Amino acid sequence: MASAFSDIQPDEYVPSEQHPQHGVIIGGPAARAKRIEYGILLSTMVLGSLGALYWTLTHATGWVEWSAFLFGFALINMGVGIGYHRYFTHRAFEAGPKMRLAIGIMAQMACQASVLKWAADHRRHHAFADGVGDVHSPYIDGHGKKMGKLKGLGIAHFGWLFDNTTSDMKVYGKGLIDDPQVLWCHKHRWSIAIFSSIVLPALWALAFGGPEHIIGTILIGGFFRNFFFLNFVMGVNSIGHVFGSQRFETKDGSRNNWFMAWMTFGDGWHNNHHQHPRAASSKIAWWEFDLNGQIIYAWEKMGLVWNVQRAPAYIRNDKGEWVLKKAKVAMAGIAEPEVMSADDGGILFPAKDRQPHIEPAE
Repeated sequence: MASAFSDIQPDEYVPSEQHPQHGVIIGGPAARAKRIEYGILLSTMVLGSLGALYWTLTHATGWVEWSAFLFGFALINMGVGIGYHRYFTHRAFEAGPKMRLAIGIMAQMACQASVLKWAADHRRHHAFADGVGDVHSPYIDGHGKKMGKLKGLGIAHFGWLFDNTTSDMKVYGKGLIDDPQVLWCHKHRWSIAIFSSIVLPALWALAFGGPEHIIGTILIGGFFRNFFFLNFVMGVNSIGHVFGSQRFETKDGSRNNWFMAWMTFGDGWHNNHHQHPRAASSKIAWWEFDLNGQIIYAWEKMGLVWNVQRAPAYIRNDKGEWVLKKAKVAMAGIAEPEVMSADDGGILFPAKDRQPHIEPAE
């Protein structure tokens, strides 16, 4: 019997070459489907963005087009950070079926593949962060080969979308492959992408401007909005593992980057996140902006979500080091980086089995 995700990972495929890490598939229909899907999504964003540039230079644009851009940017920012990332990947909170469906649709409006695919890949990233098996490390490729800094940044940013490795849904899709809301979103991912990129901007233009604003709003508030935001999401994978500060020794290259944090509503506090991946907010210091985390806390107060996971409180000691505020918590071992577990919907990856951070090849 075919699985509900057989369109991206056929049951009958047996790879001729085995990857060193469990749950990573080399080649086959899944790799081809991945390249085709990401190729369509990325090329339409790029072409649409070039169209937006041309339209901006040759036509008058105003608040209709750019308000659609800003509204859509905020919407998909929440969708990716809260939906794809904190909920479906890490289970930072719990939600009912209607809320799960709403979050899933909002996430897929970013046009970055289905919830199923995105979350499975990101779970694999955390399982082997900057080690053999990582999906998008700037230090090694999908097969574990070391890369130079420039090539590594390119692979981690966009190149990984087109390699021949995929994440085994039966390993990294646990808790997702049998979720009706996730499977509905996966089945309708192209319809949601078309609605987000074309239909919603067109309706926005008609509601706040007129027919003459439709093309410009679709190009600017649809395709360019998606591509602009995509670069910051990918930037967390690339720049966020090379440039920035490290508050915690997580044995990978994750960094806290304030610019990426502002542009992704909090996901740029990436070192904080790798220390406590299940936390609903990546904010540790008072000045670290995490809008997505605040939205989750607001939803919790409204009763829309519950069982919200929180990172322990940290303070600076006399040496300027960040230490756990409560000694009892520190004794429980929470100061050690958290790893993927059954609670994340994946399988257990003990810290001893994780690959250390690899410096780039010269």
